[in-house]
Amino acid sequence: MLSKVKIKQYQQLQSKKFRQKYGLFIVEGLKSVNELIQSKWPIESIICSNDFEGDIKSSDSIDLFLVKPKEFESISQQKNPQGILAIAQFHKLNLIETSWQIALDGINNPGNLGTIIRIADWYGINTIYCSQNTVDLYNPKVIQSSMGSFLRVQLKHGDLTESLKHKDVYATLLNGENIRKLPTINKGVLLIGNEANGISKSLIDKLDHTPITIPGNIQTESLNAAMATAICCERLLG
Repeated sequence: MLSKVKIKQYQQLQSKKFRQKYGLFIVEGLKSVNELIQSKWPIESIICSNDFEGDIKSSDSIDLFLVKPKEFESISQQKNPQGILAIAQFHKLNLIETSWQIALDGINNPGNLGTIIRIADWYGINTIYCSQNTVDLYNPKVIQSSMGSFLRVQLKHGDLTESLKHKDVYATLLNGENIRKLPTINKGVLLIGNEANGISKSLIDKLDHTPITIPGNIQTESLNAAMATAICCERLLG
């Protein structure tokens, strides 16, 4: 039985403040929870609504709790929950970086970050550098939109000036070199900027970089950050 104290604690995980306080976050949905169980990611508990009928790849070492539907809904952060979620612990992956990495400057939309993590995973990129003002990994919308890819892609938040100092940076800018005409490149960092304002001038001024652009209809203001990432990854790594 899940205590009222634990239910209250898990309800608080909707807030970044409490996620950081407890070092816990929520992973929802059967597919993502099963992937989490099969990975080496540390899990505190799995919670199911007592009307849930899915097949859980459970482990004897993980506590499993059945709760009433209303209790489940009070913990869930989805409008239409599937009836299963996991309470996972903060955890840092320690992966050897692949030849390409992604860097994100000021990505505020959690859906964009989650999708970019998924794109990185698809293209075999296991490292994303994030500025301090990029949304945190454990935001529920980031976790949900990553569709389990957060288990295989490490995020490193910090000062991008320092993180990218000795790397070959390809920065997405409106006045950059046509990405379709670039020669084959074997390694580097793809730098993507804020959804509304692009890469900050202060960062660009400090970084050695190659400016690149995706040519398109000049009447369209810009591409979604995740879309731009996917297009650049296809061109640079395809």
